Amino acid sequence: MMSLLRNTMVAPTGGYVTRRLHVPCEVWSQGGAKLTGLDEKIRVVTILCSALDDLQVSSAEHFGAGNVSSGLALGIGSIGRKEADAWLSKLEDFSNVCDHVVANFGKKLGVGEGFVSRKPTWGGKLFSRFDKFTNGKNLDSPAAYVQGLKRLFAHVQLLDEHTRAILSQPIAPAYGAFPLDIRGSAEQKLKRFSQFFASVVLTFVIRDLSQLLDKYVKKCEKWLAE
Repeated sequence: MMSLLRNTMVAPTGGYVTRRLHVPCEVWSQGGAKLTGLDEKIRVVTILCSALDDLQVSSAEHFGAGNVSSGLALGIGSIGRKEADAWLSKLEDFSNVCDHVVANFGKKLGVGEGFVSRKPTWGGKLFSRFDKFTNGKNLDSPAAYVQGLKRLFAHVQLLDEHTRAILSQPIAPAYGAFPLDIRGSAEQKLKRFSQFFASVVLTFVIRDLSQLLDKYVKKCEKWLAE
């Protein structure tokens, strides 16, 4: 879904979100649309992009720069318990970022239903480090919001790669080398990330898209009437 949404933002003619719903690219750039909570949404998007940047670096270190799910990543065969533990630790860091996003922004944005937030284990230090990237930035610009979403929806495909790799039958070689207990923990964390993006990020983005489409349709009706 996030890949489809990104396509509607970057393709000149927009794209289909469902078989029946086509979203023109202009929907995202139209003026006059008053979206609520842009400050909080841009902070969430920026924090998640920064966290995913860190995760991408770790993924390249442990699995190589290739596509993890295709089995073309480098370094296969060199993954033991130590390397698997290190990757699991990075997934735990990202999980804590998700928890802090829900704790700090969930109520304000009216999102996170169905996502059970745990008490983070590192006192918010990592979250604070990511949060500093939003200081002093223009956090009420619709254009900045859409640009952030483009970046986030591109970055998040890393999680899709790893999910496909660990759930594929047969399992991708990169994860096939993992000890069974660590592989099981990694699988649960990746599933939890999917739940997070569905109940938090996609919830407010789809809500905003609905509002933007409504305004766009009214503009089109006015143009036709004229």
